[in-house]
Amino acid sequence: MDDDQARREAAGHLARALAALDLGDDPELARTPQLVADLLAEWRPRPPPPVVALPTQSRDLVVLRDLPFHSLCAHHLLPFFGTCTIAYRPDGAIAGLGWFPRVLQALAQRPQVQERLAAQLADTIQQALGPQALGVRLVARQMCVELRGPRSGGQFEVVALRGAPDSLVEASLR
Repeated sequence: MDDDQARREAAGHLARALAALDLGDDPELARTPQLVADLLAEWRPRPPPPVVALPTQSRDLVVLRDLPFHSLCAHHLLPFFGTCTIAYRPDGAIAGLGWFPRVLQALAQRPQVQERLAAQLADTIQQALGPQALGVRLVARQMCVELRGPRSGGQFEVVALRGAPDSLVEASLR
């Protein structure tokens, strides 16, 4: 099935779902099934970009702070978004700084949960660079919590650690 056909079929299912929920007669929602199908098609998983590992003798801490990300909650298809901090101590290899936000965006561009996103990002960096120590911290607002259930705001934090314990890596995530 080609992409256009898949989107049309998805839009048809979404239109029937809206009708089943007594929302099918609202003229403001007339284009919604197609728009939602188009949106969700953009969130298909894609592989992260390959790394070009650069050799280094440095063992000094590398910290990337406040990298923005946006994703969709895998449970409710509602957005969650925030910032990411990555701290690592190289062990013979580093990557260009632009690689990290590209990997983050590739992994976030799919229905996801914050815990899995942190783990996948940490695992991807660990496999690509093999650092001595690595920490990934995601701080995000969850629209599924703010709009449903407890209807409460706040930021949710997840930290994924890989490699040897390192107090400087852990401290840089705060």
